[in-house]
Formats: sequence, C-alpha cells, structure tokens
Amino acid sequence: MRSQLLTNLFLLLLATGLGLFLFYDEVEQDEITKLTELPAAGINRIHIQHQQREIVLTRNDRQWRLARPIEIAANQFRIKTLLSMLQTDSYAQYPGDELDLEKFGLANSATSITFNDRKIEFGILNPISGYRYVKTGGQLHLIDDHFYPLITSQIGTLIATELLPVDAAISKLVLPDDTLSRDAQGHWQSRHGISSEAVAETVYQWTHKQAFAVHDYMPRESLGEIEVWLENSETPLRFSITDDAPWLIIARPELKLEYHFNLEEYAPLLKPGTAKASDDDSHSETLQVSPDEFLHTIQSQ
Repeated sequence: MRSQLLTNLFLLLLATGLGLFLFYDEVEQDEITKLTELPAAGINRIHIQHQQREIVLTRNDRQWRLARPIEIAANQFRIKTLLSMLQTDSYAQYPGDELDLEKFGLANSATSITFNDRKIEFGILNPISGYRYVKTGGQLHLIDDHFYPLITSQIGTLIATELLPVDAAISKLVLPDDTLSRDAQGHWQSRHGISSEAVAETVYQWTHKQAFAVHDYMPRESLGEIEVWLENSETPLRFSITDDAPWLIIARPELKLEYHFNLEEYAPLLKPGTAKASDDDSHSETLQVSPDEFLHTIQSQ
C-alpha cells in the first residue's frame, strides 16, 4: 500500500512539475524580443551589400527575382530564409548610441541587408554565445548566426536552380550530338531518328531539372555547346558543358554562372534515348551532393 502511495505521489509531483515547466516556457516565449516588427509579406525589395558586392532582389507577383548584378529568377526558398530574419529571436538588446561600435565590428560594417528601407548591419560573433551582433533601428542585437553565411556566400546561392525560367517553352534544343525540334504536326523529332517520346523526355528534363547548386562561373575548356530556343524568342539561351567528372557542370558564361548536377543527369539532359545506368552503377560511380552542400564552405572573396 505504501509503495502505491509513493508511486501516486511521484506521478502527481511529475505532472505538477511538467505543468509548471510548460507554463513558464510559454511565458518566456511570449517575452522573447524579435529583431524587427516588419512582416515578411510587406517586403518587395531586398538590398544586400557585402564588401564590394551588391545584390538587389525584387518581388513581382509573389515571385522573387534578382535585379542586380544580373536579371534572373531567384531561389524562392533561400529568399524565404532571408525574410525569416525579420522575425528572428533577439537574445539581447543594447542601445547603439551608448556603445563603442568598433568593439562589435559595427563602426563601419562591410555587410548589410536592407528590407525595403529597414537596414540591418552585421558585426562580429560573440565569442561566448556564438551569436552575432547586428545593428538596426539604433539598437544592437544578438541573433543566431545562420543568416550571415547565406548573405556572404556566392551570388549563386540566391539564384533559382532550374536551367530555364519556370514558364519556359522550348521550340528547339541544339545539343552537342543532336538537334531536337518539332515537325509540321508538332511532334518532337531528332536528327538521329530517336523516338518522339524519348525526345520529349529530354525536353521535359531541360524545363524541370534542378541543379544541386549554382556557383560563380569558373573558366574551363568547353566539352560541348548547347542552344536552347524558346518560343517567342529571336535569340537562343547559350550553355556550355565545362565538366563531366565527378559531376556534370553546365555553365552560362555570359551570366558568369554554372549549374552543378550529379553525373547521372548527363544522359537525361544530353543524350536523348540513352538507357539509364543501373542503380548499382550510379551509386558506385557518381558522387552524390546535397542541394546545400557548399552553402557554408564557399564564400565570396
């Protein structure tokens, strides 16, 4: 009987303690200060400055695009990450006019991001907490550091991973070893007589395939040239194959960008009608790379 009473008492204390923990945790969450009061939905322009590099993003019909230094579709997921900075937790706040900003790396910050007209400047890391000092609205804040690597990384991290615009319609595709186009009846055809279904599959891959990463262009010897003719366009988009081991790299030199794919994408994109390698072969011969593989390791110089 005594054992049962002790067990019941223990369970009662455990339930009471858990209830108090949840209560105080909820109170603490309610009191957390956010970096800004701005809602992400109201932002239509983002300006990033890092050392000598400047990036401008604008929103149109809910879609974000780079406007500077080049005009191209933006990586919507990465822009959403940037926008989440507005409501990120601020773990400490200090009045900026009462501090020596030099000590926090904020006297002449080389890195900043501006949402509409709200500027946020980046300082140094706090060596104890690992949080980063930022300044906005006259106040210093301490926030998580996962925004800084994204803002200071290569421009390619903010660019859409698709080779073509999402609404692109291909009229002709000139590959190194074949040309794909439509006949008078609108059926896809190949210069080498490959089936219409196989040709259509290659065209589909070009309009939907996503690279695992987009990087700054690195000049290499071309392994093949590609022209993509889009409907209602008088000039083609030009690509260059610049590497095929350990992964496939398709570059756009005029934009100073290159798209990285796992090597098993070579046949679907460049060899219409080619049978896919077996799963065993692809796993043994191809280096697999995740979409965010280089985000924190490749930084702008």
